[in-house]
Amino acid sequence: MSDILINIIAALILMMITGIIVWRIMKLTINKQYEEIRMAKEEAERANTAKSRFLANISHEIRTPINTIMGMNEMVMREDPTGVPKEYFMSMMNYAFDIRNATESLLSLINDVLDMSKIESGKMHLVEQEYDVQDVLRSIVSMIRMRSTEKELVFEVVIDELLPKRLYGDAGKIKQIVLNLLTNALKYTEKGGFALYVSMDEREDDECKIRINVKDTGIGVKEEDKDKLFMAYERLDEQKNSGIQGTGLGLDISRRFTELLGGDITFESEYGKGTEFILTVTQKIIDATPIGVFREHDENAANGPYVPQFVAPDADILVVDDTPMNLNVIKGLLKATRVFVTTASSGEECLEKIKETKFNVVLLDHMMPGMDGIETIAKIRESDPDLPVYVLTANSALGEEYYVSKGFNGYLAKPVDSLALEKAILKYLPENMVKKPTEEDAVEDLTEIPPDMHWIYETEGLSVDEGISNSGGIGNYIFSLNLFLDTIDSNANVIRNSYESDNIRLYTIKVHALKSSARIIGAMELSKLAASLEDAGNREDKDYIDENHDKLLSEYEAYKEKLSRLREVKEDGEDKEMIPEDKLKEAYSALAEVIPMMDYDAVEMILEQLKEYALPKEDDRKMKEIDCMLRSFDWDGMEELIKQ
Repeated sequence: MSDILINIIAALILMMITGIIVWRIMKLTINKQYEEIRMAKEEAERANTAKSRFLANISHEIRTPINTIMGMNEMVMREDPTGVPKEYFMSMMNYAFDIRNATESLLSLINDVLDMSKIESGKMHLVEQEYDVQDVLRSIVSMIRMRSTEKELVFEVVIDELLPKRLYGDAGKIKQIVLNLLTNALKYTEKGGFALYVSMDEREDDECKIRINVKDTGIGVKEEDKDKLFMAYERLDEQKNSGIQGTGLGLDISRRFTELLGGDITFESEYGKGTEFILTVTQKIIDATPIGVFREHDENAANGPYVPQFVAPDADILVVDDTPMNLNVIKGLLKATRVFVTTASSGEECLEKIKETKFNVVLLDHMMPGMDGIETIAKIRESDPDLPVYVLTANSALGEEYYVSKGFNGYLAKPVDSLALEKAILKYLPENMVKKPTEEDAVEDLTEIPPDMHWIYETEGLSVDEGISNSGGIGNYIFSLNLFLDTIDSNANVIRNSYESDNIRLYTIKVHALKSSARIIGAMELSKLAASLEDAGNREDKDYIDENHDKLLSEYEAYKEKLSRLREVKEDGEDKEMIPEDKLKEAYSALAEVIPMMDYDAVEMILEQLKEYALPKEDDRKMKEIDCMLRSFDWDGMEELIKQ
């Protein structure tokens, strides 16, 4: 019995010793593995930080050579083709257009990578401030509305009337998230449309939970792809979406911004039928007053005389655009502010006028023959890095960051919104130059189309309401219609000649200008046709241009007949005093002096003064011809006519 007990005790001791040995070995192994895991984790974090820092640095560094490539490529595109074999020249131009498209896509990618690297390196922070809910929603909707119309998609906007008027939070990041979602809906929807729904789900004390839904009838997401939707650099269904440009970063940036905001973003999708994204985010309430019925445009001014945001008679503003219609629309929009507006019709003229006058703000068109806006801003920045310059563009899809990277202070989308225009200028005017508007500064505008012009509502191809909105009021709309009619012949001739001489660059620029001016008067179908030819010109699609060129000119020149009754309206009116002979001689003398100087404003002022009088038939004909030539910048024609 004692031997058995001894054996049991010995076995227990042996087991204990074995257990201790095994425990010590396991402890050492686990500690070693834990240390290895810890070191691997730290190494991974260091590598990720280094990667983010590298991406941020290299993204900034890449911008310099990209801008150089784009600038040099633009110079290639401006080379004089005289004496160059046509086939060789066209090949070089095709290569240059491909380079331009590729570098612009690359720049967009770099901007996305910068956002991503800022997030991953921990440098992306909330920028919280008080904001107006209506203003933020309007800016989002306006940026998408035009693009949805061009693609012929329905864009429905439903805003909860109980949303608080003013909130506190990072409105910039919320705006970027929603724009990413809406842009995706626009890209991946070919038929039907998409919708934006904004509502207040909860409210507690001074906080509320905002719910934003973006729903489309697009291609949807496959079941096996749903887990990858919010992953960076992922492009789903590559074969089907091969024609859609993008970086694959937008949704991942949106997810990360949502996390920064402390919100939540989810989605529901059925492949082939569409997708719905749901964003919820909590914001502080500053003003709980309900916003009421959401209106895409601020219509307060429609209730009475328009009162500008400021008055600054001593401010000097330079507006540069090769299209007279655009120049006159902007001058009309700024009339109430009493700023002094100088105009220029080219990049070269812009640079000359900047040398002569110290302007407070410059508004510079992007697409112009000769030196365009991008090249002009580069020249301006060489001598004046601080001059406030805004780009005027119908290509708002490129985004403000693109234009800022080129040297602009910001951009104004065409058709220019008067409120945005005034805000942009006011931002850069010295306080001592700005005065508060009074009742005397209110501008009375027509409240309805005059009875003798009601025929305009029946004019085929014109949307009067659209034109009034795009022109900034009924008075400006009537002016725009007359200006559009006056410039049809000269513009059509330039378009025709550039087509016949195979000058695709000039052709593209001129149909781009027609796209804008047609939209200003509400000729939306003509604007859409011009836009399609502009796109064809940008991609060098000569076949499409050949197929549609005659149609464009036919529809454009048809407006001479459609708007011919404007001539009757002009010629009718109250009896005017016949101009005294000495005043007429003074007018001719003044015109002979200022026309060779190409002083647009002076010529316009003289013509306006002459309109107060009745003129002899031949003199009346001459002044009308000069008026038409002025609007198309035909200085040689004016100079020749004034000598007769």
